[in-house]
Amino acid sequence: MVFFATPDYHACKAQGAGHLWTCAQSEATEGAEAMKDWIRAQIRRRRARRHLRRRPVQTPLGFTFVGPEPMQSGIFEEAETRLLRDLLEGADLFVNVGANYGYYICLARQMGVPAIAVEPVPINLETLRCNIALNHWTDSVTVHPVACGASEGVAEIFGEGTGASLISGWARNPKALRHRVPVRRLDALLQGEAVTGSTVLLVDVEGFELEVLRGSEALFAPGARPRWILESGLTDHRAEGGLNTQFLEIVDFLLERDYRIFSALEPDLEITRDRVTASIEQGVDLVGTHNFLLRPAETVG
Repeated sequence: MVFFATPDYHACKAQGAGHLWTCAQSEATEGAEAMKDWIRAQIRRRRARRHLRRRPVQTPLGFTFVGPEPMQSGIFEEAETRLLRDLLEGADLFVNVGANYGYYICLARQMGVPAIAVEPVPINLETLRCNIALNHWTDSVTVHPVACGASEGVAEIFGEGTGASLISGWARNPKALRHRVPVRRLDALLQGEAVTGSTVLLVDVEGFELEVLRGSEALFAPGARPRWILESGLTDHRAEGGLNTQFLEIVDFLLERDYRIFSALEPDLEITRDRVTASIEQGVDLVGTHNFLLRPAETVG
């Protein structure tokens, strides 16, 4: 049974028939919107579980996988996958924040790199653990069933599958499809792990990038300073639309910690602060990508 909040009948009645009619209309509108949201939640819930009915397949990348067809066929985010494979050559550790179904975790393990998966959404976790077990990597992958942010606590995450987000309204995720999840700082989560300049982090958190970076302060200190792939950008799936001006805060955060930003599609193309500010001033995305390679300035020739 689903219950929807409605206006107080007696309070409306006390203000007269006209106000009562207005309240009735408001109630009907709110009820209809809530019902639409609930229906969309059920559709998305089923869609997020549909892939579990697929047979496990051997991907072209060499590992067995249950998940969406583009992942099973090895055509998922091809440019980003090529970049990650290059970075994983010689890597000592791979950390995937927003690991989803475990596609990149499986890639890292197939290449012999120790892996840590961070994923808070229950159905995503179920699929992630299934894929780890299918490849007999249960003892060689650490899974943290949490979200990451600037501080420790608890938060609501909306949606399931590849578009789940801690940002309400992101990608039109229904409000009725949400989970309460623990939130940890990434640097606290990785305390005790040997994070070095040869470590690779991939962060795909659907709009929560700045908060994750703020909770990773210790990873920017001397002795750590790993390479990152970060999904973010000036255009995204926020409900309000328009350019994501918070991306400039991300750029400033990284520059202040002496990191340089490059396009994941063209790893030699540096993304400068001037380009980002020009985009915001002109109201046009001049950056042209949503995936970025972050490199410590001292490693850039």
